[in-house]
Amino acid sequence: MIPVKPEHVSWTDEQWRAIHLEGKNILISAGAGSGKTAVLTTRVVEKVKNKVPITSLLVLTFTKAAASEMKSRIRESLIKLLKEDDYGIKDQIDYIENANITTFDGFSLFIVKKYSDLLQVPRNIAIGDRIVLKEAKEEIIDN
Repeated sequence: MIPVKPEHVSWTDEQWRAIHLEGKNILISAGAGSGKTAVLTTRVVEKVKNKVPITSLLVLTFTKAAASEMKSRIRESLIKLLKEDDYGIKDQIDYIENANITTFDGFSLFIVKKYSDLLQVPRNIAIGDRIVLKEAKEEIIDN
């Protein structure tokens, strides 16, 4: 059940629902600067406060910068909570770097590597860098 939004909260109704919706996966899609990272960060912190291990969550973004920013914000928020009350989150701060807070392509690569034998692909498969791929393409065309 979604808690009643207090009047002093600055979240929109949609953001409040995204933070507190339980029992379902969510997808947050909005324009730049609309608060997606803040909403997801708050959602993760609320989950951790409710005893959900951070390593059991999957949070996907489009860029490495956004994933890094989210990890940083989550860490900062959890550290602030430690000052107020322990919520049992001290260990969770240590697990942030191992949490599945990553990019869509990074998580996909993790799955492909994990099941490389079943997929019959090399375990050392990697995502191609645009510049390297462009140079390889030009070399192939030249040859």
